[in-house]
Amino acid sequence: MISRLLGFTLAILLIPTPSAALVAPQGAFPPATPESQGLSAEALAELALEVKGFVERDLIVGGELLVVKNRRTVLHETFGHADLDKGIPWTVGTVANIRSMTKPITGAAAQILIDRGELGLEDAVAEYLPGFDTDASRGITVRQMLTHRAGLPANILTGMLDFPTLEDMGNAVGERGPEFEPDSRFWYTDSGTDALGALVEAVSGTKLDDFVREELLDPLGMSESFYFLDDEDPRRGRIATLYLKLADGWQTLIEPDEGAFYPFAWGAQSLYSTPVDYAKFLAMWMDGGRVDDRALLSADAVTRTLRPVSEMTLPLSSVGRPTSFGGMEVYYGQMAMLLLSAEVGGAGPATIIGHSGADGTMALAWPELDLMVLFFAQQRGATVTLRVEEAVDRLLIAPEAYADASEIPQELAPYPGTYIADWGTHMKEEFTVHVVNGQLWIDIPTTGDLELVPAEGEGQWSLAAAPEIGVWFERDEDGAVDCLRIQEGTLVHEAPRKGTPREVEVLEANRVDPEVLAPYLGDFDDPSTERNARIFIDLDYLALEGGSGNVLHLWRYPGTEVWIAREREGLTLSFQKEEGEVVGFTLQMAGVSGESPIFRRIR
Repeated sequence: MISRLLGFTLAILLIPTPSAALVAPQGAFPPATPESQGLSAEALAELALEVKGFVERDLIVGGELLVVKNRRTVLHETFGHADLDKGIPWTVGTVANIRSMTKPITGAAAQILIDRGELGLEDAVAEYLPGFDTDASRGITVRQMLTHRAGLPANILTGMLDFPTLEDMGNAVGERGPEFEPDSRFWYTDSGTDALGALVEAVSGTKLDDFVREELLDPLGMSESFYFLDDEDPRRGRIATLYLKLADGWQTLIEPDEGAFYPFAWGAQSLYSTPVDYAKFLAMWMDGGRVDDRALLSADAVTRTLRPVSEMTLPLSSVGRPTSFGGMEVYYGQMAMLLLSAEVGGAGPATIIGHSGADGTMALAWPELDLMVLFFAQQRGATVTLRVEEAVDRLLIAPEAYADASEIPQELAPYPGTYIADWGTHMKEEFTVHVVNGQLWIDIPTTGDLELVPAEGEGQWSLAAAPEIGVWFERDEDGAVDCLRIQEGTLVHEAPRKGTPREVEVLEANRVDPEVLAPYLGDFDDPSTERNARIFIDLDYLALEGGSGNVLHLWRYPGTEVWIAREREGLTLSFQKEEGEVVGFTLQMAGVSGESPIFRRIR
């Protein structure tokens, strides 16, 4: 689905005025004028304006942008709010939960142990974690874990407190076993990386957070990077609130005032950081694993990490991970995201190295250019990073490929306009079709600006980032384009053109009928966990409210009693009926193993 392009996510249900500054990072990347480093001040100013526009368009609550060239800060600005409700601006020093950007840190920790000979790439994980000593998991190696090729499930968690320690979590991953034959494919996995963190603990005899701090964070001077496990941590007050975008505004998901979110350090996520701090980690890779005169990693470890191994796919999918960098494809090494020219077919050194996180963070480096770009925001399912990629590519990396082309080719003239989508995660969302340099693009606010490529047939297209998703335009009886259709597998979605009779017709056809939804409404509970839920109508949608007060709006999968949570990719509700009456529902989360919660009707 298009919503699959929403980036990386760990989605668990029922979990209890812009400012700007140009700042010199102390002792890290001193400021310099763009021209002195071979960059255009005008291009950087336009880049900052683009990100400011994300706040104005309500795509992000707030964020921070850092551009470092030749180890000099040429752009460092903040935008919007760290906490919208409290009116706290995002300022330099605001801390973000960087989610999957923790993975390269965990990978680097494992590489240190490999450098020391305490761990081998082809060692069986079962030698260190007894949970892997099963028929299914015994052959899984350290190398397969580092490259997401162990076949392990994307996630095994049903709640934040499922396991008392990282060791228990790691062993449980092994006991659960692989979903695919190890080494048969790339399968992005949080659980496998959590097990890798447990492996680091087992081999080093040190807790993961202590090992990372002593071996990486402290030597790199990353004093603003930490695992937020202690409610008394003085940096807690600078952590940004995490938001989720709903049809009626921003919903708070995780607020630092509520205390530590993670019970202990995880391998796949749980690190908090700032752009300046994480840039120090990126710079280490460009410096061959060294900081000042100290080698934290060997040259071999750097080569292992940054060697392309697999084409990267989205979580729980065989769809390639999209990128807005023209002519680039996304690969994965050993806990590192790598972008290579499509022309080299995965061979050779990466042009861009780094990683991204599911809450709107990204850190990328161009070793040949000695350039780093880091962008941090905090909203779940954020794909605004794709927009940042496009702006960086257009303004800094390959401006010549985006030469001004104001004229729209005659054959494309019928298509540009605004279309109204209302399915899946797209709640009355306006898709904008426009032309860039003679090419048709579709701007989806919750996903990104995506290029369309011609397919067979008049008005037939597909997404360049996901060719299996078809796009075509329909015309009214007068020959004017009045509808956009998108095909995802067997489903075909309709988005009428704004301001046309077709829009009125579709809106009327999709209007909520309270009589149709009435059987689903009511209060439910899960006796095994004492959690309550309420099904009701909200914003013209069937909605679920969990015990935490979070509201999820539901979309019915055609022809079934399965409803999909619009705001939670992969979360579904299956209603049960007895004698035609709804008596309960089951919650299921794609990629999450274990018992599915069953809620029974109370009234």
